[in-house]
Amino acid sequence: MSDQDEKKGQRLVKVLAALLILTVCLAILQWLIIKELFSFGADMMKDALIRQAPAGVKRVDIEATFERVKSAGMQLPFSFLTGRIDLRKIRAVGRYVIEANSDEVWNADEINTLLRMMNASVGFKGGSE
Repeated sequence: MSDQDEKKGQRLVKVLAALLILTVCLAILQWLIIKELFSFGADMMKDALIRQAPAGVKRVDIEATFERVKSAGMQLPFSFLTGRIDLRKIRAVGRYVIEANSDEVWNADEINTLLRMMNASVGFKGGSE
């Protein structure tokens, strides 16, 4: 009986090891997909803001801000753990975007405020204007 119990135990260990490896592979794949979606979303939003930006908003400021946010986002979860990115501030940015763009038109003040908020969410202290 002990020989059968030992074989069952070995099989169980092999199955659990295979499941652990599969779980790690799926977690890595999920992390890569999330990073790509974040990058895609940031690029789409950047392009939309550049197209809709009125006079008084510099294209360079939009591009620089989105590159900072994209850089911090690509380093998740490490940028969150080190405090480089503040998810509460990003949530506030999302709320502001919804509220400011309710009329589907961006003005210069709204965009400049959005850029300042996004820079603050990734810890950038410089101005966006």
